[in-house]
Amino acid sequence: MNVPEMSVPDMSVVAQARGGGGSTWTSLARHRSARAVVGCMAVALFLLAWQIVGANEIIRSDLISYPSEVAETLIRMSASGELGSNLAVSLQEFIQGFVPAIAIGIAAGTAFALSRRLHYLFEPLIVALNTSPIIAFVPIVVVWFGVGTQSKAIMVFLAAVIPIVINTMTGIGQVHESWIRACRAFGAGKAQVIVKAMLPGALPSVMVGVRLAVGRAIVGLIAAEMYVSVRGIGRLIQVYSTSERAAEIFVLVAVVATFGFLLVTLLRRIESLIAPWSLEP
Repeated sequence: MNVPEMSVPDMSVVAQARGGGGSTWTSLARHRSARAVVGCMAVALFLLAWQIVGANEIIRSDLISYPSEVAETLIRMSASGELGSNLAVSLQEFIQGFVPAIAIGIAAGTAFALSRRLHYLFEPLIVALNTSPIIAFVPIVVVWFGVGTQSKAIMVFLAAVIPIVINTMTGIGQVHESWIRACRAFGAGKAQVIVKAMLPGALPSVMVGVRLAVGRAIVGLIAAEMYVSVRGIGRLIQVYSTSERAAEIFVLVAVVATFGFLLVTLLRRIESLIAPWSLEP
């Protein structure tokens, strides 16, 4: 008896349809707007207080600098090309390590979640890497891969891959059983179940892991560049810290923090496009 072929529903579309209506999105947008205003006001008050304390030498300005001096230093370092050239090196190292970490982390997390044997086999290694300070691996990585770009990319990868693996495993384990049953009811094979149900259902958790990985990856990169490097933002931080030049250090810290903030914001934007049901106010 021939059974008519039926297409497997894409559970990401189903989940999106389950999201709130227009009023929910309006309320969410209003909440985010208010949160942004409050955040900007807090930053402005902090900068004002910092300017007053530093410019009036309430605390020695050579120790804490102040915003106007930091802004002038930023312009000078940008004009000389010092900031741009070193930032380009750090970005290259970050991308070379972070992109593979996302791909391998999601693939490994999916495999570990679906195979109990693999989970038991690699769980001790995952726990060890997750609880160990990433900075402790810098000397080993440098000895193995040298002082070039490769060692810094490896540090970014090691720092970023573990939270992605863990969150992918957690997300797949929390996928609604009804999604999986619905796919199987329409004759989906194992691969289709993974693509149509498990990965879309795990996406919110995966994106949390990727956002957590950003901070860890930046720490790993800067630590590696400070330890041994001839170029990069971490190297500049090391140089200026030894000469006690506070303004330059604040510029570099601000650049690193801004990069992290923009990247996390971009990831949230991507998540809102591919998994809008997962975002909370």
